[in-house]
Amino acid sequence: MTGTKPITTSVKHRDGVAVLAVGGEIDMFTAPQFEKAIDDVLADDPPTLVIDLTEVTLLASVGLRLLATANERFVLATAKRSVESGGFAVVAGGPETCRPIELTDLNEVFDLYLSLNDALAAVRSKHRLRQPPG
Repeated sequence: MTGTKPITTSVKHRDGVAVLAVGGEIDMFTAPQFEKAIDDVLADDPPTLVIDLTEVTLLASVGLRLLATANERFVLATAKRSVESGGFAVVAGGPETCRPIELTDLNEVFDLYLSLNDALAAVRSKHRLRQPPG
């Protein structure tokens, strides 16, 4: 048995945006929990997804891979439907999460925000901009 504690996950829906909040250390031991949480939220086919890593204290390479895969799956799923999307975004407010994402250039693959409020404002704005004029 390792000393790694399980991660915490929760999903909240805020005005059409699915927010997956994660806490703890994302490493090879907790990656299956993180992957299941991502699978569960993607199974609901949300039009917009934000993964909030504010409470994550370690983001190992396996966590980075899961974020990249989640983005890819989200993009493919939204391309198959006619519903407008606000996109996929990640909140990484501290150096434990932000730095690994930036060092691997994943911030060039998906939108990265320092706070959940910033992410929600941006994805809601994108969603509104994509709607046809009424």
